[in-house]
Amino acid sequence: MNAVRSIESLAAGDAQPNLFRTLGPTLLISMAYIDLGKWLVAVDAGSRFGYDLVLLVLLFNFSAILCQYLSTCIGMVTGKNLAEICRQEYNRVICVVLGLQAWLSLLTSELTMIAGVAVGFNLVFEHDDLITAICFASVVVNLLPYTLSHLDKWVAGMINACIAGFTLLCFVLGLLISHPQISVNMNVMFPKLSGESAYSLMALLGANIIAHNFYTHSAFVQVQRRFSVDTLGSLFHDHLFSILFIFTGIFLVNYILMSSAADESSETMVMNFQDAMELMHQIFTNPVAPIVLLVILLFSSHIISLTCIVSSDVISENFFGIKLPLSAHHLLPKGFAMILTIYCAKVAGPGGIYQSLIMCPVIQAMLLPSSVIPILRVSSSRLWMGRYRVSLCVEILAFLAFLLALFTNIIFAAEILFGDSTWTNNLKGDTGCAAVLPYSVVVLISCASIAFTLLLSVTPLKSASNEAETQLLSVHSRRETMETT
Repeated sequence: MNAVRSIESLAAGDAQPNLFRTLGPTLLISMAYIDLGKWLVAVDAGSRFGYDLVLLVLLFNFSAILCQYLSTCIGMVTGKNLAEICRQEYNRVICVVLGLQAWLSLLTSELTMIAGVAVGFNLVFEHDDLITAICFASVVVNLLPYTLSHLDKWVAGMINACIAGFTLLCFVLGLLISHPQISVNMNVMFPKLSGESAYSLMALLGANIIAHNFYTHSAFVQVQRRFSVDTLGSLFHDHLFSILFIFTGIFLVNYILMSSAADESSETMVMNFQDAMELMHQIFTNPVAPIVLLVILLFSSHIISLTCIVSSDVISENFFGIKLPLSAHHLLPKGFAMILTIYCAKVAGPGGIYQSLIMCPVIQAMLLPSSVIPILRVSSSRLWMGRYRVSLCVEILAFLAFLLALFTNIIFAAEILFGDSTWTNNLKGDTGCAAVLPYSVVVLISCASIAFTLLLSVTPLKSASNEAETQLLSVHSRRETMETT
């Protein structure tokens, strides 16, 4: 319990002034963007399409920065997390669907975490048994959270922040040292899109913006509502700087991986897990790189495990109205993720693990557009945000970020329904490859997500409807008074 409360201790400023109030929660959130699946997505896209998608990755990164910042503003100003507000503003059905989407996003993060640690374990120790590695990963990611639960919440908070900071530093500097020559290609200004690139584009979208992080980040900082108006204003700027600083580092790593894969692959495209591993060996030339990779995966998996506990608690309590013990939040997502990972390994072996690591960001991207809508509506609501309601300029930028995610999903859905690209045939099973996720399931999730997004876009907040009705009644009342006079 103290391990979870340690996050509140960091955000509340029990340890240090603004430094850990803003940087600590952002560091913890950023660990969800550091796993093997995200790396493979960047390497796969770079090897297939070179620099064609780099500009769009930059736009995805800006969208992530904006959405995470608005989530922190909502949590600080209202003193409630985004899931609590959704429970008050939407009906039961919409809340359940939003909860299912958030929980599916959380589950895919757990799956990529366990699969990534298992693959890292096999690479370092040259172990071929995937099932044993998956079981090892499932146990290891729970050890440190349980250990820190017995410590004082202030000490646990400091340890968590230091682990997250150290992991991010190793993540960025390790890649820069291992691959110091970074090429800059001016063709990144002219992205080339096609049906073949729709799958990679969706994977890159899901790798750069994670839906359930919106609810988690707002939950981390909601304790900052107690600060004065002047302190709250300065915290906005500090949060923006922290998010901008950390997510810029994440984009830098993604760019290095994509450009390196584009330069190293030359005529060879990544087609399977073995191709990806060989290409990553060419990128990470340092002999200690696999060990550093495993250390990063282990540390990041601890932080992801901790934040997923908070996410699971926030989602289940506010969207489903179910209050579970922390042990259930520890075990349920990881149990499901472990079963799914073993299933992928059994069905298709290492190729199944590779498919799942690429498919999980695609699923997260499918859930993204509808998860952005509550952020747009609440952050622009004068009733909820008061004097801190976002400006028109920020509102337009947030709306453009939503359109970017929605159009990416529509392009993906159109290609998977009517296209004849290689990845579409792979999902259909026409190429003889065993698909870890059936084609019909992918189509169902994609179309249902777009339909729910359209429904949610025309569904106003309850407070906005009530406010409009109150204003209308007031106008009618004044008009009747004038007529009577």
